Amino acid sequence: MHKRLLVVAAFVVATIPLAVTSAKAGANVNIIDGDTIHMDGITIRILELDTPETFKSRCENELVLGLAAKEHLRSLLDSGTVTYEATGTDRYGRTLAKVHVSGVNVGEQMVRDGVALPYQPGKEAKLARLRHWCGPDARLEDRFSKRKPKAAKPETAASPLMTPIAAYRNCAEARAAGAAPSKLDRDGLSCE
Repeated sequence: MHKRLLVVAAFVVATIPLAVTSAKAGANVNIIDGDTIHMDGITIRILELDTPETFKSRCENELVLGLAAKEHLRSLLDSGTVTYEATGTDRYGRTLAKVHVSGVNVGEQMVRDGVALPYQPGKEAKLARLRHWCGPDARLEDRFSKRKPKAAKPETAASPLMTPIAAYRNCAEARAAGAAPSKLDRDGLSCE
């Protein structure tokens, strides 16, 4: 009986991952976005916070704020020794962990610094975070695409230094819009 219990206990201990792992400042810690890092061959989702998305953002402001959160996370991780305490995995297979830099809880610090919101589970909480970043009319199914800008008509700028250059697919389109022949089309060459 004792032998069987000892074998079961040994198996349980052998299958538990190491709870705390560390990397020195400047070590190879890759930032995926403001709340996800890749370290020691493991993708880690930092607990206790949610940051705006940088991949499949729902609005331009979410993308801008997400990039700022990512940069802020980089500065925190570069400031000392990075450790993490794994607590499980999420539905994407990422390791869920509390991450610390020289003893400071990164999730709590990012929230205090205003670049993240506290994580709360559920669809309504996710929608509330999205509306915080994108405005009150935002919906969870919204998608912001940087690749498909809407065609904009050239506007009169308030300052001659801020005059926008409209992008045209070709010179014929530029001429049809009444643009001067010196305006550039999308191939980067001025119209003949």
